[in-house]
Amino acid sequence: MKYTILIIFTILLLGACSFMPKSAPEEPDSIDVVEVYYQPVEGLTGDALKAGLHHLIRDHKYFPYFSDDIGAGEMMRDIDRDPDNPQNLILFYTGRSQNMQFADHGDNFDYMTEYGIPYDDSWNREHIWAKSHGFPAQSDTAHCDIHHLRPVDRSTNSAKGAKDFDWGGYPHEEAQGSFTDFDSWEPRDGIKGDVARMIFYMAVRYENKPDLEILEETGTSGPYYGRLSSLLEWNKLDPVDDRERARNNAIFEKYQGNRNPFIDHPEYATAIWGEPSSEPRIMPAAPYLRFGDMAIDGSYNDVLYVISGRNLDRELIVETPSGFLLSPAPDQLFESRITMYPVDGALNRPLYLRFMPNEKRVYEDSLKIMKGDDVLAILPIFGRGIDPATVTILEQGFNNREHDWKRESNASRNDWHLSSYDDRSFMKMSGYDADEPSDDWLISPLLKLDKYHDIVLQFETAKNHSDIIDGLEVMISTSYIPGEDPESVQWYHLPAKMSPGKYEWVHSGYLNLDRYREKNVHIAFRYRCTSTKKATSWELDDVKITGIPVQ
Repeated sequence: MKYTILIIFTILLLGACSFMPKSAPEEPDSIDVVEVYYQPVEGLTGDALKAGLHHLIRDHKYFPYFSDDIGAGEMMRDIDRDPDNPQNLILFYTGRSQNMQFADHGDNFDYMTEYGIPYDDSWNREHIWAKSHGFPAQSDTAHCDIHHLRPVDRSTNSAKGAKDFDWGGYPHEEAQGSFTDFDSWEPRDGIKGDVARMIFYMAVRYENKPDLEILEETGTSGPYYGRLSSLLEWNKLDPVDDRERARNNAIFEKYQGNRNPFIDHPEYATAIWGEPSSEPRIMPAAPYLRFGDMAIDGSYNDVLYVISGRNLDRELIVETPSGFLLSPAPDQLFESRITMYPVDGALNRPLYLRFMPNEKRVYEDSLKIMKGDDVLAILPIFGRGIDPATVTILEQGFNNREHDWKRESNASRNDWHLSSYDDRSFMKMSGYDADEPSDDWLISPLLKLDKYHDIVLQFETAKNHSDIIDGLEVMISTSYIPGEDPESVQWYHLPAKMSPGKYEWVHSGYLNLDRYREKNVHIAFRYRCTSTKKATSWELDDVKITGIPVQ
């Protein structure tokens, strides 16, 4: 009997317990959440891991670039704020803490009056994977992905531009600890890993439309970015920190709902792309060196240049051709060759190069960088030795809005205009997205050449995009009258070297104008395009005309 009673009591007790309110399950901590998030890719490597991660992070919530509610700027004001000063943002490349209200409002804003800072010190949005490399439209998801958007100083953003990431170059004055050259940017040590992990994220998240890929090179274009070896090195040299983790968590929990896998698991980078390349490489700071004109009277011109290298196992020899010398410092001996010694296989060495012509001619040769007898790199080097009596007739670098070149537009609302990039100012023309195909002229002031001989014109151009026509020609006229239609008079074509594209700056060569020396002339740059959607973009700079006065 007592056993029966015990059984009945036990049943009643269990039944009563079934009606008792259940306690809430324990919330897993953030580490558990991360572990669960990546369970589907456990054990995967290479392309399989890349594909698996893509499927994990691809379907995130979209936020627009600009919004009356929550856009990229509003998210930055939350996740990139200075924890020690909540009214400020931490600007990415410089590390500067700045009032988040001091934003870039464009040209028509008085920054000094309103903020007490110049326009260049306002902050704007930086695409760590440059938007021109695959997703220029604001409607593109990649354009608005906050995982690779950071607040930055405006002028630093301009200096970095669309350059790839790599070691070396000239020190950047404002972004202390950063270096830059013609095609790459090296961020300061404290954010090198952050940069690498954002680039890795983009290459995995956007496997198609656009299909972003990381290359083992710099000077990339289209949906590509580099350099892979440097990014893999940076991922190891600058480990994930608490601030990076907090940002990743905030994006996941409050906004997009996806994570950057390379912050949670930095080792995924080598599991997908392997170890960094150990091949020795040289990274010159510019694709060529052009010294311009120098009198053959013993004058000279020194230019600072930087040669960078990685994975170097012995000293390098730098050798200059005739007419050029080099030195490790401007106050030391200049010679035709010097030896550079890497430290721990790395090199970022400033050199001073000197052009000292002794003949009246164009010097066009190569500087060689050698390891023993092996030539690792060749750098084209140019200069022109001129008669000491040579004078400048016209020189225009388009460094400010005040210049006396005339703009004539025969078609379209788009005109020649001043522009700048990476501390270089120039005149620019593009017929893209105009109301009709463009026909625009940029015409020099009147040039009186009758008192000179050995008259030479030179300039530089850069081009991008494509059309069925080149789009730019340089001409000269002896009958043009300012204010009249330039098409109503005779123009003569001048055979100059022009940029092939990809915004590569190219020198025109030295165009002799002696056949026009008894005339008063105008020089013109005429731009045309056949379509408003496939129009070329042309940039013009450093127009110069020299001659020797007639005795």
